[in-house]
Amino acid sequence: MSTPPRSAPTRAFRALIGEDRWRALTARGRPKTLPGSSLLLGQGDRESRLYALESGRVRVVYTGVEGTETFIAIRGPGDLIGEYAQRDAGGRTASVWTLEACEVTVVSFGAFGSFIKEARLENELQRYMMAKTRQNPQRIHLAANRSMEQRLAQLLLEVVYAGVGPTASQVHLSQRQIGDALGVTRPWVNRALRKWRVEGFIRTRPDPITVLDIEALKRRAPQDATCSTSPPGK
Repeated sequence: MSTPPRSAPTRAFRALIGEDRWRALTARGRPKTLPGSSLLLGQGDRESRLYALESGRVRVVYTGVEGTETFIAIRGPGDLIGEYAQRDAGGRTASVWTLEACEVTVVSFGAFGSFIKEARLENELQRYMMAKTRQNPQRIHLAANRSMEQRLAQLLLEVVYAGVGPTASQVHLSQRQIGDALGVTRPWVNRALRKWRVEGFIRTRPDPITVLDIEALKRRAPQDATCSTSPPGK
């Protein structure tokens, strides 16, 4: 049985600009620590700051007027959170919740804009934001054309690959949150996880869900889901 690989030390925007410039960016902000299950950004908020994610993982969700959540993405260390609002001066289009304890650097919109201009990183920022945008049509396609079991495997892989270090294999999502993300009931999630637990490639007790065999999980995921089934940096 194989064990989940440890993620690359850098990912996303941090990987694009390099460690020195990432540190130069975070030097313009202030550190903040949040426990798991904390609200980092609220949908509709108009605060003039963004976050550089140093450690931990977060989930991004859109909440409809009826209160139901639509899953958007998992983000991890090296990602920016809230940069879209900095670019268009609009309100937050989604909420961001921590999955586990997270360390972030809070950077004002003004300081971020100045840094990007001074470091001549406009192209890198555009590439990063476009990569996020391109995930959306693929996610819609997978939701419409892949089985629930494939989508569940995709979601767990997305969480694992957003992590760094020995805890990357831990999936800090409740069965209700998984059900909301996939549009299925909690009993369905419970049955699917129990089946995979019996097959030996995940553990569900004690919490959180832990992936024990990454290759087995990948075989159950959609083969065209490159955004979620490739390690960070790909």
